[in-house]
This record gives sequence, C-alpha cells and structure tokens, in this order.
Amino acid sequence: MAADMGDAEEGGWGDDAELVLDDDGFGVPGEGFDDGAVGGGDEEGGGWDVGDEDLELPADLDVGPAEGGEEGYFVPPTKGTSQSQVWCNNSQLPVDHILAGSFETAMRLLHDQVGVVNFETYKQLFMFTLSRARSAYVTMPSLPPLFGHPHRNWKEAGARTGVPAVGLKLNDLVTRLQTAYQMTTQGKFGDAIERFRSILLSVPLLVVDTKQEIIEAQQLIEICREYIVGLSMEQARKELPKGTLAEQKRLCEMAAYFTHCNLQPVHLILTLRTALNLFFKLKNFKTGASFARRLLELGPRPEVAQQTRKMLVACEKNLVDTHDLKYDQHNPFDICAASYVPIYRGKPVVRCPLSGACYLPEFKGQVCRVTQVTEIGKDCLGLRISPIQFR
Repeated sequence: MAADMGDAEEGGWGDDAELVLDDDGFGVPGEGFDDGAVGGGDEEGGGWDVGDEDLELPADLDVGPAEGGEEGYFVPPTKGTSQSQVWCNNSQLPVDHILAGSFETAMRLLHDQVGVVNFETYKQLFMFTLSRARSAYVTMPSLPPLFGHPHRNWKEAGARTGVPAVGLKLNDLVTRLQTAYQMTTQGKFGDAIERFRSILLSVPLLVVDTKQEIIEAQQLIEICREYIVGLSMEQARKELPKGTLAEQKRLCEMAAYFTHCNLQPVHLILTLRTALNLFFKLKNFKTGASFARRLLELGPRPEVAQQTRKMLVACEKNLVDTHDLKYDQHNPFDICAASYVPIYRGKPVVRCPLSGACYLPEFKGQVCRVTQVTEIGKDCLGLRISPIQFR
C-alpha cells in the first residue's frame, strides 16, 4: 500500500503536486505555469486594444459641464465692489473720499490740490463729515443694523456710478459767515478768527454744480482771508508796547494797514476811526485827513460823521506829517500775513495755495498763518470742488 502511494506520487500527480514557497511563505511568481499561457501572447501589455487612436472628432464640440457626482454643488458668487470703493473710484473730490472713509486718499487729494500739510485741524471736520455718510436702520431685534448709502445722483446712479450725498452746502457757509460778522462787530476777535478759519477750511469740502457757485466759493475764501489777516494784525497791534516813539509809529502803521483790508463797510468804518485817532495823536495830520475823507465817504452814523468832520477841519489847518512811516497810501500793496508789513506792487511775493494770503519770500515753505494747515508757496493744482473742473 505504501508502495502504491509512492508510485502515484511519482507518476500520476507529477510536478504539479509540488508547491514551491519562498522564505516568507508565498508562492514564487510564475513558478509552475507556462509564461506564454499567462501572458496571453508574445507582446507585453497588449491585451486591451480599445482602438480610439484613429478617431477624428470636431474641435468645436461643447458637451457642457459634467453631471453626476457634482450635482448640487454650491458655487458662491464673486464678491462685489462696496459702495465706499465705488465712491472713491468715481470721484476726485476730497469730500467724496472722506465720506467713503478713505482718509488717506482724501488727504492726498487735499495735499495735491490746495497744499495741505498739517491735517490736525482737519481731523474734526473729517470725523464730522464721515458721521453723516451713511444711514442705518434696524430690521429685526437683536440684529445689527443695515446701512444705506445715500447718493446725490440717485436718479441716474446704478450699482457702479453713484457718488455720495454731501451734507455741507454753500449756503450753510454763508450763514456761518453772518455769525462771524456779528462776532467781529461785537469785538470778539478771537472767536471771529476761529469762525472765519473754520469756514475757509470747509470750502474744499464742498461739492457745487455750476461755475457761478465755484466763483462764490472762491469769493468766500477771499472774505475769510481778509478778515483773518486784518483781525490777527489788530490783535497783534494791541499786544505791542507803546512807550517809545518807534513803538507808537509801529502801532500807527499797523492801524493804517488794517484800513486796506477788504472788509464790510461797518467794519471798515471802525478801522478808519482807529487809524484817524492814532494818526491825529501822532500829529501826522496829512495822512489823518485822508482817513477822515475815506470815513465820511462810507456814510457813518450822524454823531460819528460830525466828530470826523471836526477832526478833518483840524487836520486841514496843518496838512503835514510830523513823522515818517512805512506807509504809502497811494502805492498799492499786499499785507504780509506773517510780519504785517506791506509788500508793494512789483516786489517778490509768495502766496498760500488755498487762502491766497501774501508773504515775503523768506516765509516760503512754512505753514500759512491764515489757514494753519497749508504750505506757503507750494505749487498745487488749485481748488477742486466741482466735477466740471475735471472735464
């Protein structure tokens, strides 16, 4: 029996009964099989032949997006441009950039257009302007408010062509001007100067539509400049000593310069009365007589006119100037807003790019005494308060 099993192993089963294992207990690849039968042919990897190499498909076929696994996938919309950025893109006016909250670009525009270099004074105006840029409304309790962006061109403005509504109007500044006039009449020079300066600095933050309004805004700047220079000079004059003759002469000179500021008649009458009294006391009767004539031409109150006529008669009895002063009423001049000396026509002069105040060349590069924010003598584009100025 044992012999029969041995014969069977040798004859019937043959080599297929021998299982050959490697060191890890796995069969050796290819061992016991015909390589040709397993590969399926002589060419390696040639079992799959789809046959799409010679297909010719048109290049303009559009099969659309793939369907199936990505169905229902949410694609968020592209973030749009905020209205604040739209305002900045659509305007080169400083106030529009302030309303958009872009203080940096607003300051750059003010620097390039009117030469502003000190923005400390503008801080309050910037914040006040920004506070009225948007409207807010509550939708539901416990939820933050939603904001609206009012447009001044709301009739034709779309999503990308709007510009902000401006709360400050030219008429508002004219109303403030009347208040400053009243302060000047009451002798509150310090308060009046601050009010005139506030009006002047607010003009570059206007938006107007017509050339006439641009001219009126420029005239408003000139009025404020004349009053600031004149009142500041009068304040400085009152603080000067008057013990010596030279000091008294300087007081008379500054009083005379004040009469050449472009003021309202009621205020010009007061300046002429002051100059007339000082020159009469200094015994410069010839110049004093000219002040008296100018005063009478303005039509003062009857009691003031009567007093002025008496002084004019006294001056005409002795039309001489006892002392020589640095004042020539017949030669047109501008007043240096820093040194309060005359700059006669033809002499070198530098100006403030915003207020137009005149200075001697030695003050170029310094901060303007009138505006307290601009650089004297800086070359700038000029005041820009209307879209028509960019066409």
